[in-house]
Amino acid sequence: MAKNIMTGEWKVSDLNKNKDWILELDASDQKELIDATKLAIKSKKTLFDLNGSDFPLTKFKKKIDLAKHQLEKGLGFVLLRNLPVSHFSDNDIKIMFWGIGQYFGFPEPQDKAGSLLHVVTDTGATVKSSDNIRGFQTNQELQFHTDGGDAFGLLCVRPAKKGGLSKLVSSVAIFKEIERLRPDLASELQENFYFDTRAQNPNESKFQSVPVFIKHDGLVSALYKRQYIETAQRFSEVPKLTVKQIEALDLVDTLCNNEEFCFDIKLRPGDMEVANNATTFHSRENYQDYDDINKRRCMFRLWLSLYDGRPLPDAYEDTREWAPTFQRRKKMKGSTKAV
Repeated sequence: MAKNIMTGEWKVSDLNKNKDWILELDASDQKELIDATKLAIKSKKTLFDLNGSDFPLTKFKKKIDLAKHQLEKGLGFVLLRNLPVSHFSDNDIKIMFWGIGQYFGFPEPQDKAGSLLHVVTDTGATVKSSDNIRGFQTNQELQFHTDGGDAFGLLCVRPAKKGGLSKLVSSVAIFKEIERLRPDLASELQENFYFDTRAQNPNESKFQSVPVFIKHDGLVSALYKRQYIETAQRFSEVPKLTVKQIEALDLVDTLCNNEEFCFDIKLRPGDMEVANNATTFHSRENYQDYDDINKRRCMFRLWLSLYDGRPLPDAYEDTREWAPTFQRRKKMKGSTKAV
């Protein structure tokens, strides 16, 4: 990284100049993935019993190693392009996706039920219809936010009929811009905000309190869900947002939607987007889908604790998004340092 540029910091102009964030699979990579997937299928193991030894990769693993470096030492996200999804059924694509995930890190629960792999598709519900409904189960626009664990992996099986554009911003670049423009609001964003847990926290808490941005061990990490900050206001125990807090959140959203910071990616079948949650906010346009259920938008998602993930601040210990990763590192190393 260039001098004074932090890990995970970029602007749109940087991505247009440098395409290192795109890792395109060639024919030999695809064949290796196809062979590994068939071998995993032949093993007869259940999906969640499969590990890296059941899914041998050699040449393609070099691209995964490049991707892992980008996640924690570079831009903070990558796009693996041209995964051979057309060769398999949806269920077998899950096996391929799960196998690739094993080379990045440990899959972590994405909900209170402990689901390790989510199908991202429209169920016809809305977030307002139930505490248990989350954005990925709808076709609604998703505001800029972070997922759980060190990183999320999102594999496009089928795109929507119209819309559904994926958008990314560097949360590090956003924070540094806020520090430049409004240092008072940068300080405000490093104080606690209350987030609705959407009934998904294993400790049963309805809400959690954590800063949006945290400086820790020389790095800037972020946790952001404006929508869930606002829905947390329904709880009587949660303090009302102050004028200054709202101003700070508004500035985050304004910058996230600024063309200098916001990068659009149109995911196509076989694209796998992997991004570091600590340094990347992501969002999605609303979308219209096909009437034919077999053509409808379908994405698979993993939340991952990276094998070489960053040290985590103590404030993340009991959060819905970071608790599994925090506890895994603590258990394996006796601290929150990276495994």
